[in-house]
Amino acid sequence: MRAVGMAAIFVAAILFGAAGAAAKVLFVSDMSPLDLTAIRSFVACSVLGPIMVLLPGRPFHVPPAARPMTVAAGVMFVVVNATFYLAIDMMNVAAAITLEYTSPFFVLVLGALFGTRRIGLRDCAIVTLSLVGCFLLTGGGGEWVRLSAGLAVGLACGFAFAVFNMIGNACKSRGIGATALTFWNFAISSLIWAAALPFLGVHRLEPTAEMVAYIGFIAVVATILPYWLLLFGLRHVDALPATVIGLLDPLAAGLMAYVLLGETLTPANMVGIALVSLSVILVTLSERQTSCAPAKPPRSPAEGVPQLEANNG
Repeated sequence: MRAVGMAAIFVAAILFGAAGAAAKVLFVSDMSPLDLTAIRSFVACSVLGPIMVLLPGRPFHVPPAARPMTVAAGVMFVVVNATFYLAIDMMNVAAAITLEYTSPFFVLVLGALFGTRRIGLRDCAIVTLSLVGCFLLTGGGGEWVRLSAGLAVGLACGFAFAVFNMIGNACKSRGIGATALTFWNFAISSLIWAAALPFLGVHRLEPTAEMVAYIGFIAVVATILPYWLLLFGLRHVDALPATVIGLLDPLAAGLMAYVLLGETLTPANMVGIALVSLSVILVTLSERQTSCAPAKPPRSPAEGVPQLEANNG
């Protein structure tokens, strides 16, 4: 199932990148990032809710002990999306999404601090390679240096996304299904944005057919599906390789932005794409070796006797 989980995260990253490029089109037409974040949550929740009603069993159920973690995931979902779209509005699409995917670095740091993952040289090398690739993908870092506000928001998004991935990892052991967690993320997000509606400009929007089409694509194809795939994948893949695979997101966003917005890719961008792709290949091979490595059998009592006698001798 590890390979299936990695494939799910791979597809999710591509769809997230497409969402970023589509969002930039809406920002060019004067929709604010926070308005889009709120509308995205409302639409996703209203679409996924009725579908879940038709599912067998108790698709909405979350064990009582896991509800605080579910709320935490929902809050981090809001932070990730708000900072994600704010960063896209402040800089080019590839640069903004690249800052979101500084998350592998934060996963490394948080994993070391909380003892959830043993950090090896291979992990550090893969994360370094991926961050260098992302640096080049943004055009050598010019956007990072010039736009300090965008830099701060993008790094905040990277940190929040790292925490979100780590929470998604932990939800499996709490008995929370990927579908239930996806829905409650949208539901909690919708409640938060509903409270914020008086301070947003949603009521002043003048919908057009193009705007509705982009919002529908972002909310359904590039939100419900990729978040479900991500949370499903995190049930089988650790947060660190998941965030490295997610670096395909800025790659896809850069290509989509080229098609939709005419944002060009320089030679440095192309080298960055190659390095990001290489880091994804390396982390995939690393995880495959981990999953295929035979577990060491426990020592039998008989094996311990000679050692005990030697110690006593």
